[in-house]
Amino acid sequence: MPQYEYLILGGGMTADAAVHGIREVDKTSEIGVIAAEPHAPYARPPLSKALWKGAKPESVQLGTADLG
Repeated sequence: MPQYEYLILGGGMTADAAVHGIREVDKTSEIGVIAAEPHAPYARPPLSKALWKGAKPESVQLGTADLG
């Protein structure tokens, strides 16, 4: 079973902010994010209609998974 120094429950934009805050003070410890959603945190456009205006789905990714 994996062990994490930090464990965040929920995978929304608040989880992303928490991961960024932790990385500001701790660059190496393991961070676990547990969420029901299978995707990494992303910017949720209002009613998701912004994606229908030609933006690619990748344009809303926040990059949380890249922080380890």
